[in-house]
Amino acid sequence: MIRLTCLIAVLMCLVLPTLARAQSWEVGVLFGTTPSVQLDSHAPELDEVNVRGGYTWGLQGSRFFTSHLAAEGLWTQQRSALQLTTGAGSVDLFTMTINQVHGNVVYHLRPGGRTRPFVFAGIGATFFDAIYQTGETKLSFGLGGGAEHFFSSTLGVRGQFRYKPTRLNDEDAGSFCDPFGFCQGTLPQVEFMAGAVVRF
Repeated sequence: MIRLTCLIAVLMCLVLPTLARAQSWEVGVLFGTTPSVQLDSHAPELDEVNVRGGYTWGLQGSRFFTSHLAAEGLWTQQRSALQLTTGAGSVDLFTMTINQVHGNVVYHLRPGGRTRPFVFAGIGATFFDAIYQTGETKLSFGLGGGAEHFFSSTLGVRGQFRYKPTRLNDEDAGSFCDPFGFCQGTLPQVEFMAGAVVRF
């Protein structure tokens, strides 16, 4: 909750001073889903080990330097769990929250129309948190694309797809992994989101 409050405060500090100067900014709120990811299983008695998919939401803010090019800050949060599957069924070993904060470079392919496709790439951090577990922060990347459709000069909707791998650096952990290591080098998640955007 403290991270969310700090992020909103930073976004407000960036956005409010620009209102009087009429600079080219965009803010939005996004909702969607992150599908489950199957992990490498190091125990023969387990059929599957998954980072469970879940509801995802986020906030984004962009500053346009040209009609095509923008710098974007993106924060997302996913509710998830480490899920084990055996012949007897599936169980959540523990539930967790996965937060990401990324800085992206966004390129708009057709900036003048009502429908504006875009591609983006970025880098940032992934924060794993769970009750009774020590949280961890890992390096992550983002690559994706989507489109915005504007109903007026300021109000529109946005849909996007993002591939967001997180570097775990845990493939050499042997028979023991920390709770958020998952005994592999990368957590290869994808994300589908849509929401409302305001440009001013």
